[in-house]
Amino acid sequence: MVRKCRWMRGITALLVYGLFGACLAGAQELEPYLKTRAAYKIKGVTPIAALELVVGKRVLEVEGVVVGSVAVGEEQSVLMEIEPGRSIVVSIGAGHGWLTRGQVRIRAIVEVQRESALVTPTYRLLDAAFASTVAKWESQQRMHAQSTPRTPKTLTARPPSRGGSLNSRSNTLRPTPAPDWDTFRAHLHLYQPEYARFIRRCNPRLSQQQADQIAWAILRFSAHYGVDPRFIVAIVLVESGFNPDATSRKGAAGLGQLMPGTARGLGVVDPYDPIQNLHGTVKLVRGHLEKYWAQTGDPNSWEHVILTLAAYNAGSGAVRKYGGVPPYRETQDYVRKVIRIYKQLCGIRD
Repeated sequence: MVRKCRWMRGITALLVYGLFGACLAGAQELEPYLKTRAAYKIKGVTPIAALELVVGKRVLEVEGVVVGSVAVGEEQSVLMEIEPGRSIVVSIGAGHGWLTRGQVRIRAIVEVQRESALVTPTYRLLDAAFASTVAKWESQQRMHAQSTPRTPKTLTARPPSRGGSLNSRSNTLRPTPAPDWDTFRAHLHLYQPEYARFIRRCNPRLSQQQADQIAWAILRFSAHYGVDPRFIVAIVLVESGFNPDATSRKGAAGLGQLMPGTARGLGVVDPYDPIQNLHGTVKLVRGHLEKYWAQTGDPNSWEHVILTLAAYNAGSGAVRKYGGVPPYRETQDYVRKVIRIYKQLCGIRD
């Protein structure tokens, strides 16, 4: 019985030290990985659909399962399954031989090169880590962020810090006082009358109560999702002219002209209800901004704003298919019109 206890203690010690060693190895691999991630200003995983759009040279982060490897001379490559049935071949260096020892889910920072949209991209591994280790670190960062007050980023193009008040001689709206979103939320009532006046001038058929409701919803949901409300104003003005009952020939409905399927996906039960419609509209815009900001990597440029508008008008599939703004006259005119109005509202002169 004593021997059995000693034997069990021995196994327990091996397990404990084995787990400790594994954790230590994970910590050791994570630190250089995070340094590489920070060096290339990577914010998160790039979906395979975005990888397939890359032209030129980009450094991106991907996640997938290593399902196989191949060696040609001194060069080694691994096959990473990013999504079921969709894989990429990544060349690796001698320092990443551990990736060839069996199936493992990893995060990888890869250099993507593609001369044109007509050729297949190549992928070269810069660094890798266990996906579970990175996910744990990200979870800890999120918990820390939730416990620390912070202000959300405004993901629309960088407007000037000041804007004139809206009156008969001005086409500007006071800007969101980013990055002080807490102050903005606390003072929505100060912005609401100004926005309501502008909305009612755009659509004089609205009652004061309707204009107030629309203005309040735009400000409230923009503050919640961290989007410049002037950007939403420009979109809604072009989409419906602030007519809550607007319906397009294709069936798009309400202030933000949401298609029936899109509305359902956003949780909008009645697209003609201004509150529901604007909530869905701002949520959709925020999603597009995040997606294309992650893809372009520069939140202070206009590129992700333009792609957001193209996706809002023509759909993300069309943007993916053409690798940018689709060659549809309607979409191109729409993007130009919204950008022009948004710049006017921000007081930006071309």
